[in-house]
Amino acid sequence: MSDLLLFLHVLAAFWYVMGLAAVQLAYVRAVRDNQAEAYALNEAAHYQGVLLVPGAIAIGFTGVFLWADAGYNLLTTGWLVALEALYLVTLLVCLPIIGIGLRRARLTALVAERNRRRTLPQESTGSAPGEEVPGSEPAADAAPLLFGGLATLLLVAMMALSVFRPF
Repeated sequence: MSDLLLFLHVLAAFWYVMGLAAVQLAYVRAVRDNQAEAYALNEAAHYQGVLLVPGAIAIGFTGVFLWADAGYNLLTTGWLVALEALYLVTLLVCLPIIGIGLRRARLTALVAERNRRRTLPQESTGSAPGEEVPGSEPAADAAPLLFGGLATLLLVAMMALSVFRPF
């Protein structure tokens, strides 16, 4: 049974890592390419819902059963309590801020896309010929990348705790 739980836990970890990588890469592509910005942000939001969040939940779910099956007390084992704290920071701080940043950038990109497609007379926009239409600037919010990087570093720390079990 413990081999099956270990396999499921490693599989969940790969699921989560794929989500982190996919969301961050799609967001970087959105920041660098204004033409594909809305598409890339929709892709990042899709990967967040399909890979990142379910993978994070699956890691916690399988981890609790794995360590309980291995005979560790989830509330008194020092390294396991530290692992749980890092997991909760990831789940309750990093992932929601990534989601909020993606949502904000996606809405900004959709407004910019709508404004690019709209052909308004110059006097109604208040802009001079050749000037950007208000709301068409690219979304360059650093929060998803910052907290995605933090979640990646926390994942490395969680892996080190579970492999080396220092205290």
